[in-house]
Amino acid sequence: MHAILQPYVVSRLPEPWCTMFRTTMLLLLHLGFSWVGFAEAHEGRDHDQAPAMILPVAPRVVAISPEFELVGVLSGAHRLTVFVTHFDTNEPVKNAKLSVSFAEQETEAVAKQDGVFELTAPWLAGTGPLDIVFKLTLPDNEDLLTGYLEKTVPIAPFPATTPNQQPVIIVGAVAFLSGILLALLITRILAWRQGRTSRGAHDATAVDGTTGLDRKVEQLRRAQIAILAVALVCSLTPSLETRAQGAINLPSVPATIATDAPQRMPDGSLFVPKATQHLLAVRTILTKESQAPRTVQLVGTVIPDPNSFGRVQSGHSGRIEAPQDGLAFVGKRVEKGDLLAYLQHHIEAYNKGNLQGEIAELEARISVQEKKLALFRKHPEVIPAVKIVEAEGELRALHQKRNELLPTLAEREEIRAPISGIISAGNIVAGQVVDAREVLFEIVDPGRFWVEAIAHDPRVASNLRIASAVLSGGQTLPLEFVGAGLALRQQAAPLSFRVTQVSQNLNIGRPVTVILQSTEEAVGIVLPASSVVRAQSGLPAVWIKTDAERFEPRTIRYEPLDGQNVVVLSGLAINMRVVTEAAGLLNQVR
Repeated sequence: MHAILQPYVVSRLPEPWCTMFRTTMLLLLHLGFSWVGFAEAHEGRDHDQAPAMILPVAPRVVAISPEFELVGVLSGAHRLTVFVTHFDTNEPVKNAKLSVSFAEQETEAVAKQDGVFELTAPWLAGTGPLDIVFKLTLPDNEDLLTGYLEKTVPIAPFPATTPNQQPVIIVGAVAFLSGILLALLITRILAWRQGRTSRGAHDATAVDGTTGLDRKVEQLRRAQIAILAVALVCSLTPSLETRAQGAINLPSVPATIATDAPQRMPDGSLFVPKATQHLLAVRTILTKESQAPRTVQLVGTVIPDPNSFGRVQSGHSGRIEAPQDGLAFVGKRVEKGDLLAYLQHHIEAYNKGNLQGEIAELEARISVQEKKLALFRKHPEVIPAVKIVEAEGELRALHQKRNELLPTLAEREEIRAPISGIISAGNIVAGQVVDAREVLFEIVDPGRFWVEAIAHDPRVASNLRIASAVLSGGQTLPLEFVGAGLALRQQAAPLSFRVTQVSQNLNIGRPVTVILQSTEEAVGIVLPASSVVRAQSGLPAVWIKTDAERFEPRTIRYEPLDGQNVVVLSGLAINMRVVTEAAGLLNQVR
């Protein structure tokens, strides 16, 4: 490199500046080679391979057949824990026997649980890859599976900086050093040009200048060597780091205490060990295409059947009194005509005084009329019979009027149940004063409920095939369409449905999701509703099992089917293993 740069600088510049120029050019050339090295170190990996583990995992063997899936984890120096599941459903095999063969040595595995076996053998302590044959025997089936037990698995290191940050830091350092050398070079060139204008001063100090010039040349050469050494170390950093990554072997800790925990890969996929899948009861289903009816989803509310709902109100103001059996309470089952409470009439003081004065006046008139009638009867020959009959009739009228006024001072009204059912609301206590038309009780027949849904397009019920209501817990109630209202509510038409199969935990006012299946059909993949989760982006997604312990998220577009299932219209293909149980737990792995 010195031989290449020397013809261009020596003939024009003094030795110190030639040295500085050569150092700067070498540093800039080194910058280009360093960038190429980083590109090779960070951009050359094979993207078809599965991403490296972030946390250490125990060595394992994987064997797959069309019907079964087997994963063996080295859980000790001579111990292998084997998990065997069905390929399609990921359900552990039951009533199975497992024998393991290696190098003509066959060992019977001990069954610990359904689909979990344990094997102890001395040949498991070998260092190289082990070619193992597994023989699975079931009551009605038999299968052979083969796999390699790898003892070394690379993991992703935890660098202080990310791969994208390391090239920027080192390139910045090299550029900073190059800038310093360029600044020194420009300063010396300007000083040299100014010195040429004064030949006399330069000749007078030639001897001493030569000595100082030699010292500066020596200092610059030393600086050149130091800077090149720093640049060489920076260039070797990515190469050494890459070699260190390849030299990491697993387990980095003994196999008996290896982490072997679920982890999310940088590409968003999950590594979930078979032991975790067995613990969480992860289940899958093999997708297949089918035809399903188109559906419409509405918001609904549970309401009582108008013919099985009763509301008890007070006819006038008064005070509540409890009957002998006590007041009726919420949740009590009553029959039609049962006594619920008493209502003692309340009379204002002014009205009460007038009523008492009227009663006293009636009693005085009754007393006078009785004496008059007794006198008439004492002398019948003197008093005509007509007079006696008139006196008797007037006395009876006075008694009847008094009898009608007396109860108003102390009369209480019986409050009875209008229908049979369960009291759903009770707003009274003993001694409470109520006003006229105040609601005292509400009685509901628990066997008869309706659902009212709001539809912005009333035509959704025109080609209705099946209707169902989904509760918050996932329970589905079959519905029967009753009719649609003509009066709009918030620019939507109310649709009424009768619940044909009532649930015990159904309450009035409970929100539900109404799903209407039309006669039109769509082609898609039917999955359980529990398969759909929310991705980090907020879009609906499902988890696809791509390998024995690898899961990948897949964004989908779907429609509800019947509350328990959904129809995936896009985002999936046939013969994919979709997680149907514990999908929400997998979505929480970080």
